[in-house]
Amino acid sequence: MTTPAWDPQAEALRMDKAFKEEQEQQRNPDVLVRYWDKFMREVGEEHSYLSLEFTYPRNSAGGLKMICPRDMVHFDHIFNNLEDKEDATIPITVNTKGFRWDGYITKASIIRDEHGVETVDIEAIHCWNHIATICCWASPFAPVLAQFPRHMIQFGPVRTIITNYLTANLIRLQASDWVPRQDAGKPEWGGIGNSLFPIAVVPVDPLHDTSKWSAASARFDMADKLFAPMLEDSGVMLTARFFLPGEDEQPAPDWFYLDRPTVVLETVDKSGVTGPTGTLIDGILSWIEEFSGDGTTPMRYPNLDSTTEYEAVYGERLSQGTFRNYPWVWYFEGEYSGIGRSEVALHKPTATDIIVGGRSPGWVNAGIEFVIKGLLSLIGLGWLYRGQLNDVFLAWNVYRNMDRVHRAGPYAFRELYISGSDKAFNLDGLVAARQGMHLTRGYTSKRVTVEDNAPYILGKDYGLGDQIGFALDGQIFTDYVTELTFVDDRETAAKWQIVVGDGSDEEDSIIKAWQRLGRVAAAIKDLATDVGADLDLLIF
Repeated sequence: MTTPAWDPQAEALRMDKAFKEEQEQQRNPDVLVRYWDKFMREVGEEHSYLSLEFTYPRNSAGGLKMICPRDMVHFDHIFNNLEDKEDATIPITVNTKGFRWDGYITKASIIRDEHGVETVDIEAIHCWNHIATICCWASPFAPVLAQFPRHMIQFGPVRTIITNYLTANLIRLQASDWVPRQDAGKPEWGGIGNSLFPIAVVPVDPLHDTSKWSAASARFDMADKLFAPMLEDSGVMLTARFFLPGEDEQPAPDWFYLDRPTVVLETVDKSGVTGPTGTLIDGILSWIEEFSGDGTTPMRYPNLDSTTEYEAVYGERLSQGTFRNYPWVWYFEGEYSGIGRSEVALHKPTATDIIVGGRSPGWVNAGIEFVIKGLLSLIGLGWLYRGQLNDVFLAWNVYRNMDRVHRAGPYAFRELYISGSDKAFNLDGLVAARQGMHLTRGYTSKRVTVEDNAPYILGKDYGLGDQIGFALDGQIFTDYVTELTFVDDRETAAKWQIVVGDGSDEEDSIIKAWQRLGRVAAAIKDLATDVGADLDLLIF
């Protein structure tokens, strides 16, 4: 038996046919909208909606808006809940190919237009909003009337820090006393004291957490606000989703087993940086590389004309041994480009001099008081000095970027006072000055929308939070996928709108490193205050 000869033309035709079938399948996504009751039991499906739009933003709660006819099948489930009335939680899910949007109805309205036609407008918020409604206590395991220690302080990789805060406060929230007395022990309420219900956090192995290092200090801070700076400069994405038994795979089979509908929170490292050790040390090495950077080339891009091996084109070995991966999804301008509406904006510098400060270092005020009072006491007038020279010496400083002055010319805008540090010569002052220089510099911003399936497929080739590269007007940019929006109505076919970037500047890597160091210093200061040490006299 002989092997048939390979026919390149036939094989090319077969591959083209398979590609076209996949493209056609992706162009006609099936949409399934479902309502659930307050115990996450399915009530039914919604097939009669007139329009539907929902968003997936990165590290925040997206929204949903749906318009249905007045005679919708599940009208009573929304408006006529006789037992729980307006207080009943109504989960809603939307399935598309490769995605499911999970959230809760927040508002339902019966709208009558000028012609007497009634429709039902439904608004919902994504289950990520659970994160925005968790407060990080100073001491989660202590009673609220006796909160000691005064801060919950964390140092380490970002994924571990966020997971620890969420886990500790969910143990507090989901203890046995949160269930109403008449519902205690009922299986719908998760039994008694189930720390994994109704919200579970996917654990992180701290020893193998390679995300960048940071620090945080919590004293009754809302979780979304506390986590935002760490998420912004680390490339970590915090996700929330429903776990539906029989429909979803176990989210953390090596850690726990879920047997009922549960909200699952998880951190994912999307930084694209791989370290040499595979341990928490990699996060420190990555921070050192940022801190030792030159501040002028914070983002590096591949040589798209290169003919060398893959790593030379799509990655770069950095100084401390870490490997930075470039995006492999790239969009280029052209007749068949997937780039839609885009904006590349040039921003001019707003200042050349940054002023920081307001207060002298503690040791300066203390030293002046000691010397002057000592001298006046020699003649019996020590009582005359009452701090008249406090905050006079070493209280302010001006940082001037002479290179910017040279480039901008004599008519450039000059000064800006930066808040965020009331002392000029400590770590906070240096961070504020560096950040002020960055915020006032000239830069180019970008915000791009791309079409799904042109040619990359959302959910298969990339997803929310992944980095994508694109070329506009001869310039090359990379940025994160920051928002996904799904639109479907009676007049147009269902489609995804993918937003890359947020219209802001690429932040200086050294700024990120300084900000992270500033959070470490703030946490150390809180720790010192809790144990009674006065670092104000020790730190310049």
